[in-house]
Amino acid sequence: MIRNALALTVACALLLLCAVRAQAQETITEPSTEKVFPAQVKISDGGSEYALKATGTSVRKKFFFKVYGIVHYMQDAPKGKEDEVFKAILADGKAKQITMEFARNVSVGQIQDAYKESFSKCASAEEMKEISPYVAQFTGYFDKDVKENDVFVLRWLPGGKIVATLIGKENPPIVNMTFARVLWTIWFGKDSIVDRDDLVGKLTGN
Repeated sequence: MIRNALALTVACALLLLCAVRAQAQETITEPSTEKVFPAQVKISDGGSEYALKATGTSVRKKFFFKVYGIVHYMQDAPKGKEDEVFKAILADGKAKQITMEFARNVSVGQIQDAYKESFSKCASAEEMKEISPYVAQFTGYFDKDVKENDVFVLRWLPGGKIVATLIGKENPPIVNMTFARVLWTIWFGKDSIVDRDDLVGKLTGN
């Protein structure tokens, strides 16, 4: 009896150790900020379930200051050349998610101004005319100062649906294909505010 109980205890301990190691392997770290994120996430929307895997991480810097660590996830993300990967990421159809964890305090005014500036840079005059109401709605979601370690989650779901969960508060979705693409272009366009190559490193081998 004692021998069996001891064997069972050892087996349970080994299983626990394996589970801990497996859990440790299922994270991805942004090296500059040392922010740790899940390597994959599962989300649901409208009865549909999506399994997303991390494509890479990066860091947003402003005047040499680290602002936030960022990770990007995508459903069935393609692997290949960077141009092809960026094209796929900026297209509708697959569920995607950006998670940002802040490395410093940022005022609400700074956040709103930064997004307004980014939208104006990433959208053409015609696109900006179309999405201006959505930009106003989106920037209005940022209504409080951000503290270090606060988290923003942005999801682009099929059909051009953007869901922003800011510091735990999920806001009403914005549904517009152009808005969704321009929003993602802030990080994945040619004038990305981060090192976009790092954000697809797991897909391109960088």
